Amino acid sequence: MKKLTLFLALFLVISCSNADQQEAEAKVEAIKTEATKAVETAKSEVKEAAEEAVTEQVAKATNTVAKKVMPAEVNYQAGIHYTVLNPAWDTETEDEVVVYEFFGYLCPHCYSFQPYMKAFEQRKKDNVKLVRVPVVFQPIWKIYAQAYYTAESMDLLEKSHNAFFEAIHQHKKQFRTIEQIADWYASSFGVDKDKFLSTANSFMIDGMIRKGDQMMRQMQVQSTPTVVVNGKFKPNAKQLKTREGMMDLVDYLIDAESK
Repeated sequence: MKKLTLFLALFLVISCSNADQQEAEAKVEAIKTEATKAVETAKSEVKEAAEEAVTEQVAKATNTVAKKVMPAEVNYQAGIHYTVLNPAWDTETEDEVVVYEFFGYLCPHCYSFQPYMKAFEQRKKDNVKLVRVPVVFQPIWKIYAQAYYTAESMDLLEKSHNAFFEAIHQHKKQFRTIEQIADWYASSFGVDKDKFLSTANSFMIDGMIRKGDQMMRQMQVQSTPTVVVNGKFKPNAKQLKTREGMMDLVDYLIDAESK
Protein backbone atom coordinates (compact mmCIF):
# COMPACT_ATOMS: atom_id res chain seq x y z
CA MET A 1 0.00 0.00 0.00
CA LYS A 2 2.79 2.32 0.91
CA LYS A 3 4.52 1.45 -2.36
CA LEU A 4 1.36 2.21 -4.33
CA THR A 5 0.91 5.49 -2.57
CA LEU A 6 4.50 6.41 -3.25
CA PHE A 7 4.13 5.45 -6.91
CA LEU A 8 0.99 7.59 -7.32
CA ALA A 9 2.65 10.58 -5.69
CA LEU A 10 5.67 10.24 -7.94
CA PHE A 11 3.42 9.98 -11.02
CA LEU A 12 1.57 13.14 -10.06
CA VAL A 13 4.82 15.04 -9.57
CA ILE A 14 6.11 13.92 -12.93
CA SER A 15 2.80 14.76 -14.61
CA CYS A 16 2.77 18.20 -13.02
CA SER A 17 6.37 18.79 -14.11
CA ASN A 18 5.54 17.82 -17.71
CA ALA A 19 2.48 20.04 -17.67
CA ASP A 20 4.49 22.93 -16.31
CA GLN A 21 7.18 22.35 -18.94
CA GLN A 22 4.63 22.28 -21.76
CA GLU A 23 3.02 25.41 -20.44
CA ALA A 24 6.40 27.14 -20.25
CA GLU A 25 7.28 26.03 -23.75
CA ALA A 26 3.95 27.35 -24.99
CA LYS A 27 4.62 30.67 -23.32
CA VAL A 28 8.09 30.81 -24.88
CA GLU A 29 6.61 30.12 -28.31
CA ALA A 30 4.00 32.83 -27.74
CA ILE A 31 6.70 35.31 -26.72
CA LYS A 32 8.77 34.37 -29.78
CA THR A 33 5.75 34.92 -32.02
CA GLU A 34 5.01 38.33 -30.47
CA ALA A 35 8.66 39.29 -30.67
CA THR A 36 8.79 38.31 -34.34
CA LYS A 37 5.68 40.37 -35.05
CA ALA A 38 7.17 43.34 -33.16
CA VAL A 39 10.42 43.10 -35.13
CA GLU A 40 8.58 42.93 -38.45
CA THR A 41 6.41 45.89 -37.45
CA ALA A 42 9.48 47.88 -36.42
CA LYS A 43 11.22 47.04 -39.70
CA SER A 44 8.14 48.18 -41.62
CA GLU A 45 7.92 51.43 -39.67
CA VAL A 46 11.64 52.12 -40.13
CA LYS A 47 11.35 51.44 -43.87
CA GLU A 48 8.35 53.75 -44.20
CA ALA A 49 10.13 56.48 -42.24
CA ALA A 50 13.20 56.13 -44.43
CA GLU A 51 11.12 56.26 -47.60
CA GLU A 52 9.32 59.36 -46.33
CA ALA A 53 12.65 61.00 -45.50
CA VAL A 54 14.03 60.22 -48.95
CA THR A 55 10.86 61.48 -50.61
CA GLU A 56 11.07 64.70 -48.62
CA GLN A 57 14.72 65.24 -49.57
CA VAL A 58 13.96 64.59 -53.23
CA ALA A 59 11.09 67.07 -53.08
CA LYS A 60 13.31 69.70 -51.52
CA ALA A 61 16.05 69.12 -54.08
CA THR A 62 13.56 69.27 -56.94
CA ASN A 63 12.10 72.48 -55.59
CA THR A 64 15.55 74.02 -55.28
CA VAL A 65 16.43 73.10 -58.86
CA ALA A 66 13.10 74.42 -60.10
CA LYS A 67 13.74 77.75 -58.41
CA LYS A 68 17.12 77.99 -60.08
CA VAL A 69 15.78 77.01 -63.50
CA MET A 70 12.61 79.08 -63.35
CA PRO A 71 12.94 82.63 -61.98
CA ALA A 72 10.21 83.85 -59.70
CA GLU A 73 8.46 85.86 -62.37
CA VAL A 74 5.58 86.92 -60.19
CA ASN A 75 7.99 88.77 -57.90
CA TYR A 76 9.34 91.16 -60.55
CA GLN A 77 7.91 94.64 -60.09
CA ALA A 78 8.39 97.74 -62.20
CA GLY A 79 9.94 100.53 -60.18
CA ILE A 80 11.62 98.04 -57.86
CA HIS A 81 13.37 95.35 -59.86
CA TYR A 82 13.57 97.38 -63.06
CA THR A 83 12.96 100.88 -64.35
CA VAL A 84 10.53 101.58 -67.17
CA LEU A 85 12.17 104.18 -69.39
CA ASN A 86 9.96 106.98 -70.67
CA PRO A 87 10.47 107.85 -73.41
CA ALA A 88 11.90 104.55 -74.57
CA TRP A 89 14.88 104.44 -76.89
CA ASP A 90 13.89 103.68 -80.47
CA THR A 91 15.50 100.36 -81.38
CA GLU A 92 14.64 100.95 -85.06
CA THR A 93 13.30 97.40 -85.40
CA GLU A 94 10.04 95.62 -84.63
CA ASP A 95 11.21 92.14 -85.60
CA GLU A 96 13.88 91.84 -82.90
CA VAL A 97 14.20 92.39 -79.18
CA VAL A 98 17.36 94.44 -78.70
CA VAL A 99 19.43 94.01 -75.56
CA TYR A 100 21.92 96.82 -74.91
CA GLU A 101 25.04 96.23 -72.84
CA PHE A 102 26.66 99.48 -71.68
CA PHE A 103 30.26 98.83 -70.65
CA GLY A 104 33.74 100.25 -70.40
CA TYR A 105 36.97 98.38 -71.08
CA LEU A 106 38.60 99.95 -68.02
CA CYS A 107 35.73 98.89 -65.74
CA PRO A 108 36.70 95.80 -63.65
CA HIS A 109 33.01 95.02 -63.04
CA CYS A 110 32.45 94.92 -66.79
CA TYR A 111 35.34 92.49 -67.13
CA SER A 112 33.89 90.13 -64.48
CA PHE A 113 30.48 90.46 -66.15
CA GLN A 114 31.72 89.18 -69.51
CA PRO A 115 31.17 85.44 -68.82
CA TYR A 116 27.48 86.17 -68.17
CA MET A 117 27.14 88.16 -71.37
CA LYS A 118 28.99 85.51 -73.34
CA ALA A 119 26.64 82.84 -72.00
CA PHE A 120 23.68 85.05 -72.85
CA GLU A 121 24.94 85.61 -76.37
CA GLN A 122 25.29 81.87 -76.90
CA ARG A 123 21.80 80.98 -75.62
CA LYS A 124 19.78 83.92 -76.97
CA LYS A 125 17.05 83.23 -79.48
CA ASP A 126 17.21 84.30 -83.10
CA ASN A 127 14.81 87.21 -82.50
CA VAL A 128 17.15 88.72 -79.88
CA LYS A 129 19.93 91.11 -80.88
CA LEU A 130 22.81 92.11 -78.61
CA VAL A 131 24.20 95.62 -79.00
CA ARG A 132 27.24 96.65 -76.97
CA VAL A 133 27.71 100.32 -76.21
CA PRO A 134 31.11 101.51 -74.92
CA VAL A 135 30.48 104.49 -72.64
CA VAL A 136 32.74 107.50 -72.10
CA PHE A 137 32.50 108.48 -68.44
CA GLN A 138 35.97 110.07 -68.49
CA PRO A 139 38.13 111.55 -71.27
CA ILE A 140 40.56 108.60 -71.18
CA TRP A 141 37.64 106.24 -71.91
CA LYS A 142 37.24 107.76 -75.39
CA ILE A 143 40.18 105.89 -76.92
CA TYR A 144 38.68 102.62 -75.69
CA ALA A 145 35.36 103.47 -77.31
CA GLN A 146 37.30 104.25 -80.49
CA ALA A 147 39.00 100.87 -80.23
CA TYR A 148 35.68 99.04 -79.84
CA TYR A 149 33.94 100.69 -82.79
CA THR A 150 37.06 100.37 -84.95
CA ALA A 151 37.32 96.65 -84.19
CA GLU A 152 33.61 96.30 -84.96
CA SER A 153 34.03 98.09 -88.30
CA MET A 154 36.98 95.86 -89.19
CA ASP A 155 35.15 92.62 -88.18
CA LEU A 156 37.60 91.95 -85.36
CA LEU A 157 35.25 91.91 -82.37
CA GLU A 158 34.59 88.20 -82.22
CA LYS A 159 38.24 87.47 -81.53
CA SER A 160 39.39 90.77 -80.00
CA HIS A 161 36.68 91.83 -77.54
CA ASN A 162 37.48 89.44 -74.67
CA ALA A 163 41.18 89.48 -75.52
CA PHE A 164 41.29 93.27 -75.09
CA PHE A 165 39.54 92.96 -71.71
CA GLU A 166 42.10 90.34 -70.64
CA ALA A 167 45.02 92.44 -71.85
CA ILE A 168 43.88 95.26 -69.56
CA HIS A 169 42.69 93.39 -66.47
CA GLN A 170 44.65 90.14 -66.54
CA HIS A 171 47.91 91.15 -68.20
CA LYS A 172 47.81 94.72 -66.76
CA LYS A 173 48.56 96.47 -70.03
CA GLN A 174 48.10 100.25 -69.97
CA PHE A 175 47.07 102.25 -72.99
CA ARG A 176 47.25 106.05 -72.94
CA THR A 177 46.80 106.77 -76.63
CA ILE A 178 44.92 105.30 -79.58
CA GLU A 179 48.34 104.72 -81.19
CA GLN A 180 49.30 102.35 -78.36
CA ILE A 181 46.03 100.47 -78.81
CA ALA A 182 46.66 100.27 -82.56
CA ASP A 183 50.09 98.74 -81.83
CA TRP A 184 48.44 96.10 -79.64
CA TYR A 185 45.86 95.23 -82.32
CA ALA A 186 48.61 95.03 -84.94
CA SER A 187 50.80 92.72 -82.85
CA SER A 188 47.90 90.62 -81.55
CA PHE A 189 45.82 90.19 -84.70
CA GLY A 190 48.08 91.24 -87.54
CA VAL A 191 45.92 94.21 -88.59
CA ASP A 192 47.38 97.11 -90.49
CA LYS A 193 48.21 99.78 -87.90
CA ASP A 194 47.70 102.71 -90.26
CA LYS A 195 44.32 101.38 -91.38
CA PHE A 196 43.28 100.87 -87.78
CA LEU A 197 44.29 104.43 -86.88
CA SER A 198 42.63 106.02 -89.90
CA THR A 199 39.40 104.19 -89.07
CA ALA A 200 39.61 105.07 -85.34
CA ASN A 201 40.07 108.76 -86.15
CA SER A 202 37.35 108.89 -88.82
CA PHE A 203 34.10 110.86 -88.70
CA MET A 204 32.26 107.54 -88.81
CA ILE A 205 33.73 106.37 -85.49
CA ASP A 206 33.26 109.80 -83.96
CA GLY A 207 29.59 109.66 -84.94
CA MET A 208 29.22 106.24 -83.30
CA ILE A 209 30.70 107.55 -80.06
CA ARG A 210 28.34 110.54 -80.11
CA LYS A 211 25.37 108.24 -80.66
CA GLY A 212 26.57 106.05 -77.77
CA ASP A 213 26.65 109.13 -75.53
CA GLN A 214 23.10 109.99 -76.58
CA MET A 215 21.94 106.43 -75.87
CA MET A 216 23.64 106.49 -72.48
CA ARG A 217 21.84 109.69 -71.47
CA GLN A 218 18.40 108.72 -72.75
CA MET A 219 18.55 105.24 -71.22
CA GLN A 220 19.72 106.78 -67.93
CA VAL A 221 22.95 104.84 -67.68
CA GLN A 222 24.95 106.03 -64.68
CA SER A 223 27.21 103.05 -64.04
CA THR A 224 28.65 100.03 -65.79
CA PRO A 225 27.83 97.36 -66.57
CA THR A 226 24.21 98.27 -67.34
CA VAL A 227 21.80 96.22 -69.42
CA VAL A 228 18.70 97.68 -71.05
CA VAL A 229 16.06 95.50 -72.71
CA ASN A 230 14.52 96.80 -75.93
CA GLY A 231 15.25 100.42 -75.01
CA LYS A 232 12.44 100.24 -72.41
CA PHE A 233 13.48 98.31 -69.32
CA LYS A 234 16.58 98.81 -67.19
CA PRO A 235 17.16 96.12 -64.51
CA ASN A 236 18.06 97.38 -61.06
CA ALA A 237 21.32 95.60 -60.31
CA LYS A 238 21.37 96.64 -56.63
CA GLN A 239 17.88 95.28 -56.01
CA LEU A 240 18.57 92.01 -57.86
CA LYS A 241 21.89 91.63 -55.97
CA THR A 242 23.47 88.91 -58.13
CA ARG A 243 24.53 88.73 -61.77
CA GLU A 244 22.48 85.55 -62.14
CA GLY A 245 19.43 87.37 -60.79
CA MET A 246 19.90 90.23 -63.24
CA MET A 247 20.22 87.90 -66.21
CA ASP A 248 17.11 85.98 -65.09
CA LEU A 249 15.21 89.26 -65.20
CA VAL A 250 16.69 90.08 -68.60
CA ASP A 251 15.39 86.74 -69.92
CA TYR A 252 11.98 87.43 -68.36
CA LEU A 253 11.75 90.89 -69.97
CA ILE A 254 12.84 89.49 -73.33
CA ASP A 255 10.05 86.88 -73.14
CA ALA A 256 7.55 89.60 -72.25
CA GLU A 257 8.64 91.70 -75.24
CA SER A 258 8.57 88.70 -77.57
CA LYS A 259 4.85 88.00 -77.01
